[in-house]
Amino acid sequence: MKAFIILVLIFLGGCQVADEQPIQVDFNDMDEIYEKIMELSESKTCSNSSNWKFTAIGSKPCGGPTGYIAYPNDINEKEFLDLVERYTKLQAEYNQKNNMASDCMYVISPTRVVCENGKPVFQYD
Repeated sequence: MKAFIILVLIFLGGCQVADEQPIQVDFNDMDEIYEKIMELSESKTCSNSSNWKFTAIGSKPCGGPTGYIAYPNDINEKEFLDLVERYTKLQAEYNQKNNMASDCMYVISPTRVVCENGKPVFQYD
């Protein structure tokens, strides 16, 4: 019986989770996309708040966005929003594959963007 248990333990010790690599690739893809999003978002100095918009970004495991991101409206908006959508979908898939948990708190949407010291800042009414 001891030999059988030892054999089973040796066998199971050599097993790997088959889905581990794709999950890591998803996370790496998310990281690269997020860097591109931030690069576009921060590509302009905020001097006139009427030239800025915002959108939801990310996916909480309980549902809803992880936050909001401001962006200047003189960038390629379609490219930017496509990246945000792709990032959000990848994060939702990552959360589901990894059974992620979160605080499940609702993230309040800002009402507008104002410029402070050259940076976009959200305001809430």
